[in-house]
Amino acid sequence: MSTIIVSFLISMLMGMGVGGGGLFIIFLTQYLNFSQITAQGTNLIFFALSGIFALLLHFKKRKINVFQVIVMTIFGILGTVIFSHLANMIDPDIPRKVLGGLLVISGVISIISLIKVKK
Repeated sequence: MSTIIVSFLISMLMGMGVGGGGLFIIFLTQYLNFSQITAQGTNLIFFALSGIFALLLHFKKRKINVFQVIVMTIFGILGTVIFSHLANMIDPDIPRKVLGGLLVISGVISIISLIKVKK
């Protein structure tokens, strides 16, 4: 039950653009003991499903450029296929370190932007 609640809360954060995907990966790896690659794949599926629902909502409101959606879908699928093969060929610790580094950089940028706003 707690997994459903945490997933729901993280999906709300993702919907607001807060970066819930990083939180979801941390939750999956630290609390559910998923491997890093499995957590990243699960996060992609989670993100894709939430994106589909958002797409349907925007399509209903007629705020969709169909050509852009088709182009982004094609390149998204190509990128997924290419990088999933690359992920299987590299050491599993590399994605973990890259993700950790990106989260640290993102946090530092957020702190710097907060300091600049307060001045």
